[in-house]
Amino acid sequence: MTCPDGDPLERLNRLWSQLMLALSRSGRRTEALAAYREVRVILRTELGIDPDPALPLIATSTAELRAATEAEFIDLLRLVQVRSGLTLPEISRRAGQVLPRSQVYSLLKRRKLPTKPEQVRAFVTICGLPEPQVARVMELWATLREQTELALSTPTDEKPFAILIVRSA
Repeated sequence: MTCPDGDPLERLNRLWSQLMLALSRSGRRTEALAAYREVRVILRTELGIDPDPALPLIATSTAELRAATEAEFIDLLRLVQVRSGLTLPEISRRAGQVLPRSQVYSLLKRRKLPTKPEQVRAFVTICGLPEPQVARVMELWATLREQTELALSTPTDEKPFAILIVRSA
């Protein structure tokens, strides 16, 4: 038997996605995450399937993807992780060898800019950001990395100096 309006599972998925998107856009992100968790439980218990967690169901708005300092960049990574609904061990498990468990924790705990771009990319991709937003995060990382390298390469003491010549009689 075919359904005249298409696959019922696809329709259900579309409705849940619209609900989560509407909640998210109206500033009710906690409720959107709760809805996502609810549909996961329903799909798992009733149908024995699990939605692909790598697919972004709740995207962070591109306007929120900004950071002018290393600390703000780390805060941005934390925001992405929280909105993903994934725990740090889950992220580590999905990343495999690209992002070891210790590095997942290190990305968020220290206040320094991560040094490896592939780890930053893996982190935000696993958390579910769509590719255009992953690219934006990587641009932020590259800009901050340049600023950090520039700050380290310029001398901190730029005082003029003079040479004193002493003549002996």
